[in-house]
Amino acid sequence: MTVATHTTLPAAERAVRQDIDQLHADALDLARRTKELAVVLDHGDYSAAGGRVRTAVSHIWRAAEDLHSAFHTAPPRCAGPDASMSRLCGRRMRYLAARVARKAG
Repeated sequence: MTVATHTTLPAAERAVRQDIDQLHADALDLARRTKELAVVLDHGDYSAAGGRVRTAVSHIWRAAEDLHSAFHTAPPRCAGPDASMSRLCGRRMRYLAARVARKAG
């Protein structure tokens, strides 16, 4: 009896991981932009609004962290279903570092 293992994911599973990854990147960008708005609103008559916007930043940041966790529990891209969390996290961090470097360059 031969057991075949596949290391590539069906297109639908790959699309799910890409969607999660894009949502995570969007959430991080939204958190950054919202924080910038909070800094502007912290002055003068708008300080109360700045505090509420700052609260929104923490909620958005937590949502980004939840998406990061979802990325790791989704079917791993080309890593097989038994990939360790440390391997997935390492891959994700390298990916994010490369993405930041591309944006900076």
